[in-house]
Amino acid sequence: MNVVAITTLMERNNLMKSMIVTGFIFAIVLANVNLLAKVTAETGVGKDVFKVIVTLFGITNSTKDIVTIVNVKDQTKIKLFNAQNPESQDQDKVSYTMTFPNLTVNAGDPYTVCTVSVGDFKLNCIKGKNSPLDRPEFVDIDKSGASSEVKAGSSKD
Repeated sequence: MNVVAITTLMERNNLMKSMIVTGFIFAIVLANVNLLAKVTAETGVGKDVFKVIVTLFGITNSTKDIVTIVNVKDQTKIKLFNAQNPESQDQDKVSYTMTFPNLTVNAGDPYTVCTVSVGDFKLNCIKGKNSPLDRPEFVDIDKSGASSEVKAGSSKD
């Protein structure tokens, strides 16, 4: 073989290696493009599940059972605070995390939190809006006193 043939063969070999490396880099970039997308509000997919954390406080020994209802879009979750439960006695507050997986909730979408006490059967509701931040929504409900005062957390607009 002469020098020209060897040089041409080496150039083709280097060109082929460069094309293979470039192809791998391109494939890796295409595979990870979706990781670069910015997430806003909760999408309901994977770890990004819409959550509402409801805290009932002002609970006394005379507090009756309390039903907490959270509604967002077409889904509703219910939790019962059982005053007779030995684990809940001597507590002045209780907190529930209501999760809504597989539900896309955009920033500004409304949700409603209601409580009903067995003592008076009054429905107390508060409306909130999903914040644009990627975090749970917080709702604090004061059950002390004759009338159940409902207060919203930082998510109320």
